[in-house]
Amino acid sequence: MIGAERRRLIGRLEALVSTGSPGLYRVLAFLCVQHVYSLADLGRTASSMAIAQMVGFFTAIGWATLILVRLPAAQNPRAGIDSFYALAFQGALTTLVCTLGAALVGVGLARFVHFDFWSFLSLLWGWTAYQIARHYFIAYKRYRTAIFFDGGLVLVSAAALVICRKVGISSSHALAIASLLVSLPMFAAVGAPSLKSIRLGIDAKGIQFGLTNFLSGGIPLVFVPTATVMCGAKFAGMLSLLASLSSVGMLLPRAISVTKLPELAARRSSGLALDGTLHAMRVSIARSNGLVSLINAAAVFVVALQKTPDPSMRWAAVIAGMLLTVLCAVGIMGLVNSNALAVFEKAASAASINVATTSLFVLLFAACAHLGGTHGFFLVLISAIAVTALRNELIRAGAKAACTDYRSSLHGGAEVVQ
Repeated sequence: MIGAERRRLIGRLEALVSTGSPGLYRVLAFLCVQHVYSLADLGRTASSMAIAQMVGFFTAIGWATLILVRLPAAQNPRAGIDSFYALAFQGALTTLVCTLGAALVGVGLARFVHFDFWSFLSLLWGWTAYQIARHYFIAYKRYRTAIFFDGGLVLVSAAALVICRKVGISSSHALAIASLLVSLPMFAAVGAPSLKSIRLGIDAKGIQFGLTNFLSGGIPLVFVPTATVMCGAKFAGMLSLLASLSSVGMLLPRAISVTKLPELAARRSSGLALDGTLHAMRVSIARSNGLVSLINAAAVFVVALQKTPDPSMRWAAVIAGMLLTVLCAVGIMGLVNSNALAVFEKAASAASINVATTSLFVLLFAACAHLGGTHGFFLVLISAIAVTALRNELIRAGAKAACTDYRSSLHGGAEVVQ
């Protein structure tokens, strides 16, 4: 009995570590870039990475969401591998399309933000390959394997940064090279696909989930490129560190969310009630959100004061970091309801909500950016907090409707979204 309880606790810890490690990697990678290169180089690299990750919602995150939902429902391991590669192949197609599109708009984008096309391109392919590969292991709860590769990515990235610095290669390319190198053995560990897994065409739900995640999670990615333009590369470098710390504050609640999503998908596939799982997820996320937000605020305060070289920039960095912490806490509050929509594959409903709220943010962003400077940037962050809170309420209403329909199909189940 004690042994079973110990294994359950170890398994839960592995789940939290594996789903939270990408955010931790971002912090470690940015600290390494600052140490090996410079704060200004970090600002430029973080700007390219932010743009790559915005595009990556369509090349990786949308397909990764479907991987988490569909693989646990596969009839056998062979069917799971084929389903994975079918989604991975479509991810590669969208990456190719986005690459061609970026080549066309890159010249125009360079007028507004620092845009190094080749750095963006290498980061996009590396980040996409790694994220798609690791979600196979997360979907099957092979958390220890995911942790092993995440640890390998940290070591390979550190080595790549040192080597590339000596030979004159940018830090963006170093991080991209590390991601691609580690993703190769990950795909080998998954196994080879069968010919029937390669399907022409694009699954609309992958694009829809990519759009949904982009509109819900893509807003924070615009902050570093915006800070580069409005406040300078050094402030953008510091902001990237603070944003990474804020993302650490999201690790635990997001880990709870991601680890429960395959369970929700499996229960829905079996026609079982979801109310107990949703309630437990809501309670766990709320408690962890409050705790990590306090810890995160303290960490942001210390780092902003100690790492900012310019005294006149320090308090501006503190204010920006605190606003990022609040934004992360507000964003976490919508995770449960977003998962409810995901497990019912209500991508179109979520996308319509996110289109409306993002359009509102674009209008507010334009007004704040017009003011310029640090104060204008603060208003950008405040606008993002307000829009995120509005989005949470709209997503809650959509999730409640989806759960009500599912309750009716169970003839008396009790699905409650609070």
